[in-house]
Amino acid sequence: MGLLVRFAVMVAVTTVIPISAAHAYLDAASASLAVQALVGTVAAYILTGKIYFRKLKGLFARKRNSDVESSDVSD
Repeated sequence: MGLLVRFAVMVAVTTVIPISAAHAYLDAASASLAVQALVGTVAAYILTGKIYFRKLKGLFARKRNSDVESSDVSD
């Protein structure tokens, strides 16, 4: 299933489900859990971006002379 199809299904399902007020009590533990989930999500995005940025940077980085000479000697 393509990404666009999955997105369209998700939008269709969320528009069909009626939204009503919950009238629920949120205590400190619930708020703490929500904050932890938000911080974890942000940290995951940052670390994932950092990994892919390093990979992209490695593609365009020049090899140093010592790296090139050592690879020639070992062959």
